[in-house]
Amino acid sequence: MDEQELIKRLRQGDKGALETVIKLHHAFLVAMATPLVGNDLADDVAQETWLRAFAAIGKFEGRSKLRTWLARIAINEAHAMRRKTGREVSLDGWGSDTGSPIGARFNEQGAWDVPPTQWHHETPDELLTEAELYECIQKHLHKLPEDQQSVVMMRELGGLDYGEIARVLNLAEGNIRVLLHRGRQRMHAMLNHFEEVGTC
Repeated sequence: MDEQELIKRLRQGDKGALETVIKLHHAFLVAMATPLVGNDLADDVAQETWLRAFAAIGKFEGRSKLRTWLARIAINEAHAMRRKTGREVSLDGWGSDTGSPIGARFNEQGAWDVPPTQWHHETPDELLTEAELYECIQKHLHKLPEDQQSVVMMRELGGLDYGEIARVLNLAEGNIRVLLHRGRQRMHAMLNHFEEVGTC
C-alpha cells in the first residue's frame, strides 16, 4: 500500500491502516523524542503524537511525507512535555564545534592518511556481520552527543530540512550543518573501526 492510499484509509478510520502506520513509525517517533525528553518520557511523547496526528489527519495535505509531518508533531509534543514536567533538557553548548572525530585520518594536505576500507557483502558470514553492524550503528547513534544525535535523527530519520531543525533547536542553519556533519563523521569513524577490526 503506497503512502497516499494509507493516508486515505487513515482518514476513513481504517483500523488496519492505523496499525500499519504505527508499526512503520512508532519506534522512529520514540527515537526522535529521546534526545529532547529522555528515555522515560519518549514513549509518552510518541503516544501523544499519535493522538494529535489521528485527530488532525483530515487536515494533513500531503505536501510533506507522513513521517516528516509526524516528526514535527513529535517535536512540538516533546517541547510541550518538557515545559509541563519542568524537565528541561539544557541546550547550553549545543551547536558548538568540537572538531572532527576523523581528523587524524587526514594529512596536512587534506588527503587520506588512512583511507576507508571497501565493503563487501557476498557470503552468509558477511550478512551476519551486517546484522551485527546494524546493532553497532544503533548503539553508536545513541552515544552521539545529544545535539548531534538530535540533528542526525531529525535529518536522516525524520527527513526534516535544515531550516525546520534550526527552528526546533533554536540554532542557526550553519550550526545544524556542522552538527550533522560531525555526527555523520562519528558514525563514519565507527563504521571504519567495525570494518577494520570486526567488532563494535
